Amino acid sequence: MTEHAVDIEKQYKTFIQRVVDTERVWGLTKEDTWATSSSSEFEDTEVILFWSEEAGAKACAADEWAEYTPESISLVEFLENWCVGMYGDELLVGANWDANLIGKEAEPLVVALDVVTQLKAEGKTLEFEQYDSQQEFEDQVIEALEAE
Repeated sequence: MTEHAVDIEKQYKTFIQRVVDTERVWGLTKEDTWATSSSSEFEDTEVILFWSEEAGAKACAADEWAEYTPESISLVEFLENWCVGMYGDELLVGANWDANLIGKEAEPLVVALDVVTQLKAEGKTLEFEQYDSQQEFEDQVIEALEAE
């Protein structure tokens, strides 16, 4: 693994850890539009960008996103609405991209499972709105990933 790839993995691990700690996820928005980028890994695939901290989002509010502002959502909303919805729409999560727009591109259900794994490691349980429990959410994510 190159040093660059190691840094990207470190940024991703920081994203997972911080969103579990704060139970917030940050994005850049302009009205109802969220900042997206084309995937550098997959042709014709969009990446929606998310950060674990407001400062990370703010650092990317330049150039084409100069008029965008950081906005946070709850971790539950991110998991239930964004990750599940993005999976259905075949979009990727861009986690903690830097100001050069370099960062991890990940399948949304993989991100969701990584978050749930970290929640369990810390003994935390979220109150889901669309699932009976965190365990049910996890089971359905695993089932969907295994069906691929």
